[in-house]
Amino acid sequence: MAHRGGIVSLIGTASAACCVSLATAQDPHYALFQLPAVDGVGGAAESITQAGRVAGVSDFESGRYYHATIWETNGDPIDLGSFRGLVSSAHDINEPGEVVGWGGETVFGDKHAFLWRDGQMIDLGTLGGKESEAFAINDLSQIVGVAEAIEGGGGFLWENGEMTALPNLGRSGGGAYDVNNARQIVGSSWTVDGYERAVLWENGGVVELRTLRSDPSIAIAINELGQIVGQSDGPNDNAHAVAWVNEQIVDLHNSELGIGSSAWGINSVGQVVGWVGRQPTNVYGFLWDQNNGMRRLDDLLPAKPRRSWRISMAREINDAGQIAAEGYVIGQPLTLYPFLINPVNPTMELSSPVPGAAPGPNTLTLTGAIPGARVVFLYALHSGGTRIPGCDLQQNALQLDNPQIIGTAIADGNGVATITRTVPPIARGQTILFQAVVQNECAISQLVVHRFE
Repeated sequence: MAHRGGIVSLIGTASAACCVSLATAQDPHYALFQLPAVDGVGGAAESITQAGRVAGVSDFESGRYYHATIWETNGDPIDLGSFRGLVSSAHDINEPGEVVGWGGETVFGDKHAFLWRDGQMIDLGTLGGKESEAFAINDLSQIVGVAEAIEGGGGFLWENGEMTALPNLGRSGGGAYDVNNARQIVGSSWTVDGYERAVLWENGGVVELRTLRSDPSIAIAINELGQIVGQSDGPNDNAHAVAWVNEQIVDLHNSELGIGSSAWGINSVGQVVGWVGRQPTNVYGFLWDQNNGMRRLDDLLPAKPRRSWRISMAREINDAGQIAAEGYVIGQPLTLYPFLINPVNPTMELSSPVPGAAPGPNTLTLTGAIPGARVVFLYALHSGGTRIPGCDLQQNALQLDNPQIIGTAIADGNGVATITRTVPPIARGQTILFQAVVQNECAISQLVVHRFE
């Protein structure tokens, strides 16, 4: 389903240093896909389904305003339009393809929550006030979010055409940010003494979740087992990414990466995503897993991209490990771009060019192919992401941007394929990227980054 969820066994207490107990996948390789705007240059990816459809927002009419957008699994954007004005934004998409978010005249004007279904935007209304915003939808079309009431406001549940207020901890405020298929809802509520607390709504009641300290906390995502991630203030009043499991709270933060962090999504493999750093500008998207803890996504992406991307936020991760994220170009005016960060699975080994010098003949050798397979050798000047024709992204993808074919070879009885080509003088001193693919098997080699002498 589309909400920020999955299945993972988390164990520990608030003082635990690590907290996931399960078989974690091998250290991932990634391809980076910049998702196209509808008619502009920027946007953000906020949610991803298990099938790999992405929902978020993209610029429209060359940046004059923006619209809620779906990106299909082939990368094509679909403009969902708007209502009540020029601007709309999508926060979540479920497996049937229903989308929720908000729309309004401007980003600062009165906005209303919407449900996009069968090509139409449905206004979900409010709790009696002026504004509302929908943050999540489950596969049963139950929607949660934030809405103003005649006095105050807070979290809501919308189902069967009716919006109802969720109970609070004694004071209006906060909101509901995710819901699973068991109708468990997470978010935050304000206590009588004026503290924002992470909460779980279920069975008609509200439960306050533990905090790292007696400071604010917010629950952002919940999975099908009722395991929750979000943030809670740690030392020096900085937010820390946390998980709540079995009535315990676990600190996921890595202080070496920044003073604060927040967890926004979790999948069934035990991978968690969010942001880490110092808000509002010096932040990085992170990936957390049991074996490695919290790491910046920038450090996991392939070397030598065309542009100096910084992944500033990772919003959701599905069970295939695909991540909906956003980022910007370092050193340029701040414009956010939507990204799909796609795990890849190299099963063949490619050598570096031998002798590795230019000009002159160089040989590439691939091992691990199926005997008799037709191997395509590729090169590119930059890394990124390229779809393999006939292959779904969840099967595999290339880590090259605009790859060019060097040539092909047939793997021998030992699964070895070799190709020799003359490298021109212009390659001397340049760094070139190489990868090999067996297209009809959706099989790839690891990425080779080589600087010619």
